[in-house]
Amino acid sequence: MSKLDQYTDEEWNKISALPQLVGGIIAGADSSGLVGSTKEMFETAKSYIGGREQFPNNTLIQAIVPNTTDPKAAIDDVKGQRKRILDHIKGYGVKSKEELAVKVLADCSATMHLLKEKESEETVTEYKTWLLNIAENVANAGTEGDFLGFGGVQFSDKEKAVFNTLKETLG
Repeated sequence: MSKLDQYTDEEWNKISALPQLVGGIIAGADSSGLVGSTKEMFETAKSYIGGREQFPNNTLIQAIVPNTTDPKAAIDDVKGQRKRILDHIKGYGVKSKEELAVKVLADCSATMHLLKEKESEETVTEYKTWLLNIAENVANAGTEGDFLGFGGVQFSDKEKAVFNTLKETLG
């Protein structure tokens, strides 16, 4: 039985979309400017793909992250994942980054309850750790409140607020 057989399509789409959505709500928590936003976008992808190496024995994370050893399969996986994430965001029907954060955090809560029913404690803990690592890495990637690259902070108060709510939501 594959990992996907344990879940409905809706459940799997939520579980597999959350890592990138978490990166997105942290990046959207505060304005980082063009350079900072680009750094945050790349950090989301880097931390997402890094889950494969960081948690090599976690079958859930391994099923989510594309296998990059086969370029064609990786491209197909990424295209499918992108479509699922965009469809998921459209399904939220949100009109602001704040509304998106509320919806993603609600999905985090529902997903953690689901995973606790279907996965081992270790798998759930590693998934949660992965999400928090993505969030923290994204928050530290760009600088908020700078002017032409001077000043600003890496982990802004708005990002901390979203991060702390995420941490609390994940349990």
